[in-house]
Amino acid sequence: MSSSIRFNKGGSFLLDGREVQVTRVINGELVTLEDVMSLVVYQHSMEQLLTWWADGRVTPKPQAEQEQAQGVRRNPIAVLSSYPEKWVNRAIRKKCYLDGLRQLGVKIAFTETKLKPLIKRIADQLGDLNPPGPSSIYRWFIKEKRYQSPIGLLDRFENRGWFGCRFPAEVQEVLIELIEERYLESPGCSIKDIHDALRVRVHDLNILRATDAQLALPSYDTVRRAIRAYPAYEHAVAKYGKQEASIRFRTSMVGPKAKYILEAAEIDHTPVDLFVVDERTGLPLGRPTLTILVDRKSKMILGVYVSFGGPSTEAVFQCLRHAILPKTYLRERYPRVEGIWPCFGLMQVLICDNGLEFHGDALEQACFELGIKLQFCPKKKPYFKGHVERTFRSIAAGFFHAQKGTSLANWMERHDYDPLKTAVATFDEFMHALHIWIVDVYSLQVNRGQKRTPLAIWQSGIHDNPPELPDLKTMDQALTEFTERTLWHYGIELHKLRYNSKEIFPIRHQYGEKVAVQVRYNRGDLGHIYVIHPSTGEAIKVPAIEFDYASGLRLEVHELICKEVRDAGLAETNPLNLAKAKERIREVIGQMLGSKKLQQRKRAARLSGTNSQDTNLVATPSAAPAPKPTQGVPRITVTPKQFKSSFRQWGQGGKP
Repeated sequence: MSSSIRFNKGGSFLLDGREVQVTRVINGELVTLEDVMSLVVYQHSMEQLLTWWADGRVTPKPQAEQEQAQGVRRNPIAVLSSYPEKWVNRAIRKKCYLDGLRQLGVKIAFTETKLKPLIKRIADQLGDLNPPGPSSIYRWFIKEKRYQSPIGLLDRFENRGWFGCRFPAEVQEVLIELIEERYLESPGCSIKDIHDALRVRVHDLNILRATDAQLALPSYDTVRRAIRAYPAYEHAVAKYGKQEASIRFRTSMVGPKAKYILEAAEIDHTPVDLFVVDERTGLPLGRPTLTILVDRKSKMILGVYVSFGGPSTEAVFQCLRHAILPKTYLRERYPRVEGIWPCFGLMQVLICDNGLEFHGDALEQACFELGIKLQFCPKKKPYFKGHVERTFRSIAAGFFHAQKGTSLANWMERHDYDPLKTAVATFDEFMHALHIWIVDVYSLQVNRGQKRTPLAIWQSGIHDNPPELPDLKTMDQALTEFTERTLWHYGIELHKLRYNSKEIFPIRHQYGEKVAVQVRYNRGDLGHIYVIHPSTGEAIKVPAIEFDYASGLRLEVHELICKEVRDAGLAETNPLNLAKAKERIREVIGQMLGSKKLQQRKRAARLSGTNSQDTNLVATPSAAPAPKPTQGVPRITVTPKQFKSSFRQWGQGGKP
């Protein structure tokens, strides 16, 4: 709290941080000021001083000099409400008595004979049954005059008593050393340990001292107060570490905001708090991993990808693909979804954390090829992509935790609840329910910060920034991993599979018998690869020589098949050996799905390629919809000759 400012003779205040004093006032319009330090005299108009006061250049002189000399604890500019209410009421009572004396219109004589009847009259007006004495009135008057403000009437009980530590300097130094070296250093210790260690140190100091000069041991409460005097941030650093303490004591201001839709999108992974069961066996397969993309402007979920493979580059690519493409499969695949999911298009900035799957060269090149800027958050600071983190919380609280088989956010909250016994949702049912929640629940909930629904913000933002779609072939090639291989006469060997076609023959004819080329491949389908032409940069699609074996084959399953062949001592390049091993692996995966161990069932789900890409019917050039038959013309079904059925009945004319 500060004193008031008076532009009369003798008044003093601060002008631009320098103390000045009013020496003369002429006709109430011109004010002469004298700088207290330099004794320079200035003259300003009253109007100019009032303007400077409104701009904050004229401020009252602080009353902290005398109070700091006396060891005042409370800041002199503290607001009135920071004091206890009973202190404020006492100050108001004092002010009422002083104002009452001034309103009498007589010269106040501070004597007992003159003041007693005046005090009694004011007390009767205020209804005060315990009026103050004349000496109290005099003290209040002096305090108000000294502080030049009624604030000086407040009782300063916090300034009474002894300030500082009464123990000798040797004990203080030992106590400070123990606190800083043991309590405020990892792993820390208890206050009782500090007090016991201080007891030993004081005893060692007293050995060399005379009997009449022994040092006293501070009490436990004194040690506790000394420890509590350190800032809370230092306590957090000692208990949790500097990184965690910085997060706990961070200051959250207004974060970066997107001006239009698809300006920035955030991506991240999280384990699903829900156990999914196998459709055939009914046994829980485990908790899949959910990858989502959230638009920073509208808070709409742009794309999702669910699999049992955990965070990976493949999950990032598939989520990007799902976010960019229109959701045309929604009505056909999930008929119970009532709303629309209009999100599609390329985002300008992709914001992600520092996971290994985001720092790969494949994602960097894919974003560069699609015209997306890749932006990373600082390490161990997930709140830099708070929109996707908040969306995860909404999905968990509004969807996962309300379903049977939920694992809850914390396993300690389960108590006697066993999610493995209550899990009932298959993977397809889970995806169906997830789409219903995203389209019909999340996108229609009013965002507390923007006061609108994410769907409404997206639909209004389409007019300002229409979404941009890439070339489908370019996107398919970009969202793949790449490596470098040598092109031989038999083609290219990748992951113990060979790829060759007539389209890549001209490369060897031009550059030599063996040529180093860049190869792009998809971990989820080894049936074909893309070979980049060394000069033109064209991506040439090359199928596998053993296409029947490699088509739709995941890399993890192929590596498992190769291991099975090696363990049997057979040749890995023999198609028959690979085909037999593939069938054995298929049987093993089927047995693993029925295993009693959850870890085995989850591994089987991962190897079988259970993911949302297979359930979402996204249109591609290779999977065009079948043409509808012409109206009025019956559709003819052609059956191969060797599989034609016989119309003869059994027992009439021999075999069917």
